[in-house]
Amino acid sequence: AMTVSMHHLHTYDAWLHIANVLYLFAYLVRDILWLRILTVVAALCLLPYYFCCSEHPLYAPIAWNALFTLVNIVQIALLILERRPVFLGEDELRLYRTLFKTLKPREFLRLMRVAQWKRASPGDRLLQQGDPVTELMLLYQGSAAIEVDGSRIASVGAGQFVGEMGFLTNQDASASVIAATATDYLAWPAGELRELFADSPQLHVKLHGILGVD
Repeated sequence: AMTVSMHHLHTYDAWLHIANVLYLFAYLVRDILWLRILTVVAALCLLPYYFCCSEHPLYAPIAWNALFTLVNIVQIALLILERRPVFLGEDELRLYRTLFKTLKPREFLRLMRVAQWKRASPGDRLLQQGDPVTELMLLYQGSAAIEVDGSRIASVGAGQFVGEMGFLTNQDASASVIAATATDYLAWPAGELRELFADSPQLHVKLHGILGVD
């Protein structure tokens, strides 16, 4: 009986060593998804040890292990959802390839969900000098004139932002922007965009870089 008991103890010790080897591999991998997967498998390997390494199951370690495993399983599911392929429409794909390629596809998708597609007729004001900047705009097609105190000083066209300085500095518009042709553009409401940035600081930094290049 003693021999059988010692044999079983060595078996449970083997599960302990297997679990620790898996933890070692988990800490060596760089991919966070695989780290969490290996951690879950390692935690499951510890269960036989905690149940049978002593006369009574070690309920406290078992409970904590179960909680850590549950947290990791939820995070694994979220990571898999985030890594699903992103499908973009023709216009969105064109924008992504030309202006937003520094963003991850899913970051770009989050940014586009906040945006609104709009159209301006010739003569429509996209921005009024001295007014608060309530939207960050990006011209997709067409052109617009920039005026300061009623005098035209420049123009903007497809692929250029409008209102970015006011948005970044949270100050009133320093110039008026008036559509010179029929113009399609994207508009991000400033409040919603700032809320998105609060949830995703990394996206905030990347978009600042894009605006800086513009």
